[in-house]
Amino acid sequence: MSHAHSLRKSLCLYLLCITVSLTGASSVFAKLSGSQLVRGNAAEPESLDPQQIHSLPAINIANDLFDGLVTRDRSWDIVPAQATRWEVSNNGRVWTFHLRQSDWSNGTPVTAEDFVYAWQRAVDPKTASPYAWYLEMLGISHADAIIRGELPPSHLGITAKSPDTLEVKLDRPLAWFLETLTHPVLFPVPREVVKEHGENWIDKNNIVSNGTYTLTDWIVNEHIVLTANKRHPAYRHLKISQVSYLPLTSPSAEYHRYQAGELDITSGLPANFYAHIKKKQAEEIQLSRLLGTEYYAFNTRKAPFMEANLRKALAYAIDRQVLTDKVLGEGQIPAYTFTPPYTSSMPDYTPNYQLMSSEERLAAAREFYRQAGYSSTNPLKVRILYNTSESRKKIAIAIAQMWKQGLGVDVELVNQEWKAAIESIKTGQFDLARASWIADFDEASSMLSIFASDHSSNKARFHYPEYDRLMTTALTTLDIHKREKLYEKLEGILNQEMPVIPLYHYVTARLVSPRVGNYYSSPQDQVYTRHLYLKQ
Repeated sequence: MSHAHSLRKSLCLYLLCITVSLTGASSVFAKLSGSQLVRGNAAEPESLDPQQIHSLPAINIANDLFDGLVTRDRSWDIVPAQATRWEVSNNGRVWTFHLRQSDWSNGTPVTAEDFVYAWQRAVDPKTASPYAWYLEMLGISHADAIIRGELPPSHLGITAKSPDTLEVKLDRPLAWFLETLTHPVLFPVPREVVKEHGENWIDKNNIVSNGTYTLTDWIVNEHIVLTANKRHPAYRHLKISQVSYLPLTSPSAEYHRYQAGELDITSGLPANFYAHIKKKQAEEIQLSRLLGTEYYAFNTRKAPFMEANLRKALAYAIDRQVLTDKVLGEGQIPAYTFTPPYTSSMPDYTPNYQLMSSEERLAAAREFYRQAGYSSTNPLKVRILYNTSESRKKIAIAIAQMWKQGLGVDVELVNQEWKAAIESIKTGQFDLARASWIADFDEASSMLSIFASDHSSNKARFHYPEYDRLMTTALTTLDIHKREKLYEKLEGILNQEMPVIPLYHYVTARLVSPRVGNYYSSPQDQVYTRHLYLKQ
């Protein structure tokens, strides 16, 4: 998960985008009518090749073009896609998938060999896939050695037992393996087409897909047009015959296109427009709750922040509702746990301090502060490190005021550019640092694992042997109910030790036309066109 920089970066760009210029990609807009859907997509996709995709704009399109072994329904549950059923061995290390009988858009059968070819291609150093690490993270046998160039791709732990039977071997049991299979890097590709056309196989005249839609037009920086795939098993159930993706990089330009009736769905909202739009078009705003958390990390290896009571004093003294409603005001969700409560396999866990009123939390904070040896006559001095950002500055100022007024803490704000801030955190040159984490997949372990002692993204330098033990157990526990209990214990440790202060969970706000039916939000901010329809 520490390698998931590309996806997290693209997600953060969605969250932090503050461009309000009316300039942007010039687009050829068709008048909205009938069963044609037009979606804003924020940027030109870097590729439509599943093994080369790493951004959300590309993932949005790939989800329409390709079917992996499994997919998501509107409730965001895992459901069959190219695989109709599957079994896992008693030791949890061998998965067998049984594939449906269906064709690529050119009429050739989709077979297990297409998955073998795609996955081997993903880890082949010659491909230079930005998500090759993903297969290593999953523990697919020999992925690590292949990526390092020590073994040929043919040694990867994936085998076509027959045209419709696929076997995957793992180095270790992975409780959330199915949850990871919706990523495009694991989508099949038509091996004969790729071999014939090379990197040009994704050109509109060459591309072949197995998803609900096919590519019919692609004008760079203008639009990508997809048409319902007549060879897909779900074709007769599709309500939208055509979908266009517009790579509008300016949220303001996108907003004005929407207002002009040229867009059905925007990718986001212009910065600082949320309150204004909410007054005028509240019923058209849709919030997608993301699997991510903004937080402050303590340097738990540095005095006096090795003291849990002091960390809890500072955590309790923050009024998160004020942060989300007054300081930010764009729909963010106050965070009292590190893992967003809507994350898959996260149990219904509510820490005690979340149940308190703001007055009760402040009283508890003052008691923790006293127990840690601080008072109005002996105030704590703390430095908050944050990377350059207007919103991060506003948050830091607000928290500094809360700590000063509530506890008497003297706060110094330290602003650094992104690279400098990262280096300061890496070398331990901080008291308290602004940080964020966005999950790589919809499973609680993708959030909680970063607090393992040896995790490269453990910015708090948190070391707690019992946490490590429970996390290791959770990663190999296949029974979801047992795993949920472990996750509850892990969140309980974070609540008790407070190595970080969760501030808020991320959301993306966008406008959706009233003519779009069945629209839904998802924790990964992905909406499949196949689930939507257009009202007449």
